[in-house]
Amino acid sequence: MASRPNVARLYSCFATGTDAVLTLIEVSISPGIPTFSVIGLCDSTIRESQGRLRSAFKSAGFNMPKGHITIGISPAYMRKAGSGFDLPMALGILFASGQLYLPPEARIYAEGELTLGGELKGTPGSCIRLKTVRDMDFDYRIIPNGEAASAGVAGFIGQGVTSLNELSSIFDGNHYIESRFQFSRGIGSDDRIDISMLKGQEKTKRALLISAAGFHNILLMGSPGCGKTMAGKILSGILPPLNESELADVYSLAELSDGETPEVSCDRPVRIIGPGITVGKLTGNQVSLLPGELALANHGILFADELPLYKTEVIDFLRKPLEDRKINLLRHGNLYSYDCNFIFLGTGNPCRCGMLYEKGNKCRCSGPDIKRYLSKISGPFLERIDLFSEMRSISGDDMSEIYIGDKGSESLEYRNAVERCWQMERERYGGGYLNGTFPDGDIRNSMRIPSSVIRFATDMCEKGFFSARGFTKILRVARTVADLDDSADVTEAHVSEAVAFRMKGV
Repeated sequence: MASRPNVARLYSCFATGTDAVLTLIEVSISPGIPTFSVIGLCDSTIRESQGRLRSAFKSAGFNMPKGHITIGISPAYMRKAGSGFDLPMALGILFASGQLYLPPEARIYAEGELTLGGELKGTPGSCIRLKTVRDMDFDYRIIPNGEAASAGVAGFIGQGVTSLNELSSIFDGNHYIESRFQFSRGIGSDDRIDISMLKGQEKTKRALLISAAGFHNILLMGSPGCGKTMAGKILSGILPPLNESELADVYSLAELSDGETPEVSCDRPVRIIGPGITVGKLTGNQVSLLPGELALANHGILFADELPLYKTEVIDFLRKPLEDRKINLLRHGNLYSYDCNFIFLGTGNPCRCGMLYEKGNKCRCSGPDIKRYLSKISGPFLERIDLFSEMRSISGDDMSEIYIGDKGSESLEYRNAVERCWQMERERYGGGYLNGTFPDGDIRNSMRIPSSVIRFATDMCEKGFFSARGFTKILRVARTVADLDDSADVTEAHVSEAVAFRMKGV
């Protein structure tokens, strides 16, 4: 005989940006004229669930009970949306009406959308929700099988179901089988370019290695066709794959952005933007809280091609995200934050004709023309850049090597060096920090920079007219150079190399 409680209680979850909120769902059925009421600041998707539930119950052999059905979803002061509440509401009705057995004191988590035929479907944002509740204490965890990939990425443990028919087996038949969900990784990107293809650009190759090893922002300026755009694919090829925590973060946002289940890949994201990008596309949709390019580049690369052609407001807007590594959206008076911890890779021509760095006075631009062309890239923005490298046209011999020489496997050697540096940096700081992301504070002791080296760096900065922020950037880059050299302490030689990658005055 099924137990019929006065009020059936169970739990679900809804996503708000990159966060998720646990909800308590209470279902009460009382005698009277049949009514269906959902309370708790719910949108039309939730309020319209009555039609889906009624048809799904009939298809699965259950009955929609008669009387007053009241469903409360708390916290009542927060706006809620999404069809993922269908399954917990259906379970609550079946428990409250006595059609399914509710184990005493059982804590039940459920989510999923119901079709009219009683099948269960996954809903967008499931990885964010499951990642939030995976470590919470529940006796039953029930989700649609369609969310198996998201659950696997999130490390969620529970039972997947395909339809309402299976609920009788779980609760009346006591056949709840909890297991860890599995997922398959997609094939990695095959359009990566080995760094050995970057011929005649030794300084840039070194800059890319340092950028990857310390997660430093980098700016490449040079003539057309010298390989600036190629550097984006090269940089992604020398970064280590995503770890489990990073994969869950990246997958969550991709799922939220696409509105469907994306392919699971351990490749770090590379988001390419151009001069037509707007601030709105960078930040995301404040109405639907969909992530923009900054959030989608988290744990990867934001590649800004032809930077001098961007709108001034876009470049100035990037300053704060590059500094804070977060982006905020305001909706209904609530502040939502997205992480945007990426390597910023900017490229561009140094002047309108692009020949400023070429030998033989090939540049046709006047001084005022050059200044006007680069004026959009402000000094405060350049202070957020850790590494700068100029690039020149490829010589004939180097150009021939690109096509007739061996492709090589330098990128693999670079990636191994980067992985070794990341391991040292994470052990040094804890919390997953790298040299480029470690919070400002006692950098001298944390990064093991002797006092004599600090004084040397100060002298170098005074001669180069570097700002205080530029001084900090030099110390961070010097620490990465020391890690690449397997040096416990930063030396004057490491600082000198870091200074060589700074633009004068910033």
